[in-house]
Amino acid sequence: MALGQQHVLGFSPNGKLFAFINDQGILRIWDTETNELKQEYTPNLQLSGPCTALTWVITTSTGHNAEGKKAKKARKSHNGPSHDTEAIYLALGTSNGHISLYSYALGKIERNLKGEGHSGKVTCLTQDAEGHLYSSGEDCQIIKWSLSEEKQISSWSVGTEKPYSIVYLEISNNLVVGGRQIKVYSVATQELVQTFTGHTSDINLMNSLVLDESSEYVVSTSRMERIICIWKIGKKGRNKNASSTLIMEDVAHCLTCQVDIDRNVRVASVTRSGVIHMYLIAVENIKPEKPIKPKLTIEVASDSATVIAPIPAVSVSLQHSSRPQELIFGYGNKSFLVFEHLTPNFTEKLQVLIRTDPKTLYLKRGKLSKKDGKAGDAQKTITPIVNEADVEYKSSATVPKKKLKAVEMPMESRLQNLNLNAVAGSGAPQAQSKVQLLVQALHSKDNVLLRSVLHTRDIKTIQLTLHKLPVQYVGPLVNELTQFMQKQRMNVEYAVDWLKILVQTHSSQLMALGSEDLLNKFGPCIGLIEHRVNCLKELSKVAGRLDLLINQIKRNNNEDNLNSANVLVYEDNDSSDSEIEDTGEKSASDDEWDEDIEEDVENMDQDDEDNDESDADDAEEMET
Repeated sequence: MALGQQHVLGFSPNGKLFAFINDQGILRIWDTETNELKQEYTPNLQLSGPCTALTWVITTSTGHNAEGKKAKKARKSHNGPSHDTEAIYLALGTSNGHISLYSYALGKIERNLKGEGHSGKVTCLTQDAEGHLYSSGEDCQIIKWSLSEEKQISSWSVGTEKPYSIVYLEISNNLVVGGRQIKVYSVATQELVQTFTGHTSDINLMNSLVLDESSEYVVSTSRMERIICIWKIGKKGRNKNASSTLIMEDVAHCLTCQVDIDRNVRVASVTRSGVIHMYLIAVENIKPEKPIKPKLTIEVASDSATVIAPIPAVSVSLQHSSRPQELIFGYGNKSFLVFEHLTPNFTEKLQVLIRTDPKTLYLKRGKLSKKDGKAGDAQKTITPIVNEADVEYKSSATVPKKKLKAVEMPMESRLQNLNLNAVAGSGAPQAQSKVQLLVQALHSKDNVLLRSVLHTRDIKTIQLTLHKLPVQYVGPLVNELTQFMQKQRMNVEYAVDWLKILVQTHSSQLMALGSEDLLNKFGPCIGLIEHRVNCLKELSKVAGRLDLLINQIKRNNNEDNLNSANVLVYEDNDSSDSEIEDTGEKSASDDEWDEDIEEDVENMDQDDEDNDESDADDAEEMET
C-alpha cells in the first residue's frame, strides 16, 4: 500500500504488525495488539536509497538457524527429517530499483534479491501463493522474482504508461497493472488480456475482491480523484467501463475491501482528511447505474476538556482483522499510532469515536515508567556542582606568590596596540551566522523576522547560515523562498542568492528525496524562473524600443532649441509709434512719389531727343 506520494505502509498477513515509512525514510513497525513501537530502522540512503514500496512476505527456509545462516550439513549416516521454518520478512523496494528483504526477527536487511532489477524507482510490490514476488517500476517493466532462490526470473514491458500499483489474482493467474489505465496480463504467457479505462490520473491504490470461483473484481482509486471504481475481471476485451463507482469526500490514502458472511461487499477507505468511509453493497447491486455514497463515515476526535480536535486516521484494513464483521484501523500521527478493532454501526451515517490523543498516551506512559523506576538510571546524566570561588587553578610551573611582580607595559607598546595609523574601514567585516533567527522565523512563520533574515547579500553570511541549518528546515525554507520569488524584483534577487547556496550546501539531502519528491519541492520555483525567462525576451524588445523613442525625442528637442534661440534681442521704445505713423502716411505720399518719378523719366527722354537733333545739325554744317 502507499499513503500519499511519499509514504508506504502495510499490515502483516496475521494483522499483528504494521509497517510504516515516513518522509525521512525511517521504517517503524508497531504491534497492533499492544500499540507498542517494536522496531525502528534507518537505512543507509547513500547505498540503498530511500524506500518507495513495501509488502509483507512469508518465506519457508530449510536448514537455517536463528541468525539466517545455513546450518552445517548432517552426516551421511544420519537421515533425519528436515525441519522447515517460516520467517516473516518485509520486501522493500528502493528508488535505485533493487529489492531487499528486511528480517523482523533480526531487525535489519538480511538479503538482497539478485538480478538486474529496475532502472528506475520501484513503485509497488505484491506476492502470490507460490512464493513469487512481482515488482513494478518507473521503467515500465514488471519483474518476477523467486523468494526461495533469491533471484530474478523474468520481466516484461507494460507499454509507455508508468505503473504505480499491481495486484495478483490467484484464480485466473493474472496480474493487474494500474497506471493511467488498468491492464490485465497473464502471468504464464505475459500477454495483455483486458484493458479498463475510467480514471483520469495515475492509479496508486488497488485491491482484489473474490466473490466465487468464477467472479473476480478489482477495486481501485487514483491520486487526484475522489471516486473508487470496481472492475470485473472476465473475458478478453479492451476499454471496458467500471462495474460500479463509489464517491468519497476527499482523495483516498488507504483502500481495503472484503466479502462478508452475508455475501455483501464491504469497502473501506481512509481519506486525506483522516476520515474513514465504509460502503456496504449487495452483490446484485454492483451495477454501473449511479455512484454509490458511503453507508457510514467514521471520525475520531480527542477527549480534551478544553478543545475538541479531530484525530486523523492513518490506515484501515478489513482482511487483517482477526474478528469477523470488524475492521482494524490506526489513528494518530506519523510518530504516535494507536490501533483498534471496531464493529461498524451501519444504522447511523456518522459514527464519532472519542479517544485520547496517542501522543498524550505515550507521554503519560513515559511519566509512569519514570515514577516506577523502569527508566534506566544509567541513561541519566549527573552534572557536578562546582563553586568557582573554591577552585584553584595550577600551572605546570609553580611560582611562589612573593616572587610575582606586577608587569607594567611601556607607553610605546600601548601606543602600538592602539594602532592609531589604521585606516577606518580597512578591515574586512566578519560574517555572522543567522541560523537561530532563521529557524525561529520558519518555526513561528513570522514574516517580519523572516524578511529581516533573508534581506542580506553577504555571501559568507548566507553560507554560514545554511551550513548550520538543520535538515528538517530545508523543505520549509524552499517553500518560503518560492513565495519570496513571487513578489518584487528586490525580493527575487535575495531569494535567488539563498536558493543557489542552499542547493550547493544541502545537495546530498535533496538528492536523497528522489526525482519525484524533488520535483514537487522545486516545481513551483522552476515554474517561476521559466516564466520570468520567457518574459525576458519580450521585455528586452520593449526596453529597446523605448530607448530608441526616448533618444529620438531628446534629439528633436535639442534641434528645436538651437533654431529658435535668439543670440541678441534689442527693444526700441519708439519703434512702435514710428511704425504706426509710417503706415498712416504711406497711403498719401505713395502716389506723389510715383508721379515725380514719371516726370523725371519723361524729361530725360526729351533731353536725349534734343541732343540727337543738335548733333545732326552740326554734322551737316561741317560737310558743307
